[in-house]
Amino acid sequence: MKCDNYMNMQSIATTHASQVADLHIQGISTGFISSLGPRFVTALYEAIAQSPASFGIVAVEDDTVLGFVTFTTDVKALYKILLRKHGLKFAVLLAGKMLSPSRLKKIFETLFYPAKAETRDLPSAELLSVVVSPQARGKGLARKLIEEGLSQCRQRQIEKVKVLVADHNKPANKLYQTCGFEYATSVDSHGTKSNIYVADLTEN
Repeated sequence: MKCDNYMNMQSIATTHASQVADLHIQGISTGFISSLGPRFVTALYEAIAQSPASFGIVAVEDDTVLGFVTFTTDVKALYKILLRKHGLKFAVLLAGKMLSPSRLKKIFETLFYPAKAETRDLPSAELLSVVVSPQARGKGLARKLIEEGLSQCRQRQIEKVKVLVADHNKPANKLYQTCGFEYATSVDSHGTKSNIYVADLTEN
């Protein structure tokens, strides 16, 4: 997979996890996952890279990750795998943070989000996150990553993919619509209004 003349796209691996975590925390600084700290976010992306229920793509230049996108084929299955295989590790990393009632509430909201999605007849596959480093922005990289990810979804015979995005994040809302996602519904996510978009991959 090629991206411009200097950048390669690769499948995400555990060796990318630390850089991907740094990009996530920088690019989604106000997000709940970012608030859990670099060690937890790194462990999360290591687990995503290893899970059969998820995959991702990184844009790399000279061993530096300049952007990434991650997907899950089934967000509910991904949570189950992460808890079963990495639950103890996550519990240790979160031990100090779990004492906060607000964080506990958000953790449970995150875990039970898939069940809420099922009641709204939304697809199980989901685009989890996409971030591009500041030096690589303005070149259409986020769109290229998303389009490559959707192409891989088609190869996996996934027919529809959803994405959750904060309503106030206008650039991200516009980006997903440009990539073929259509508005489906809105939900409360950690006290913030968020929109859910769905891409129908069976359409040309």
